[in-house]
Amino acid sequence: MGAKLLAISAVITGLTSVARAPPAVRGLPWLHNFSPAAEASGASPSVIARMAEWRAADPSCSATVYGGLQLVAEVAEAPGFETVLASFTQGVLVLDARAALLASAPPLGCQGSADELEALAVGDAQTGEPVIALAATAGGHRESATWLVLYRVAGGVVAPIFAAIVEDHTGDRTRVGEVTLLPGALAYRAPSGVRTLWTYDGDAHRYVAVHGDGPGV
Repeated sequence: MGAKLLAISAVITGLTSVARAPPAVRGLPWLHNFSPAAEASGASPSVIARMAEWRAADPSCSATVYGGLQLVAEVAEAPGFETVLASFTQGVLVLDARAALLASAPPLGCQGSADELEALAVGDAQTGEPVIALAATAGGHRESATWLVLYRVAGGVVAPIFAAIVEDHTGDRTRVGEVTLLPGALAYRAPSGVRTLWTYDGDAHRYVAVHGDGPGV
């Protein structure tokens, strides 16, 4: 196993040194080689109010104060552009061109005073279909973690295809990781420094860790 992990590490290092590009989305500094078609411009309470037609917000969660994120882009096979709405306690909703609910993902679990959505974008992750990228921080101001989640839209579901921690905070210490997208794969460096290579399974429509030691979706 040791030799295999060293070989995988060498592959990751070689690929990221050649293919890595600076972040294209300001709110997603951990994500490289992502070509955005649209990104959210800022959180707004009106997004939470709009989402309430389908899913109520949790007023006890501090993240509700910051509002939700929204953008317009093509993310599904339905004709026309879709509207993507996201809030911490209402999840992700995708509306079709006529403002009818097309697909959804469940909300994040409220954890503490640091709970907040960081960024929302739609773009090309080199998987052959549009990908929604969402970053959210969960926890308290003493300990928290920022997650990056990649989704695809299919069959009425906003389904996660990859999820991992890209930043963790403990007291005054912050550790930062990154995700580098590659053709049919991605390289993930956890905040701890551990590197894993993931390949995109076209049948399952999600990323799978090559050696099985990475965080699952």
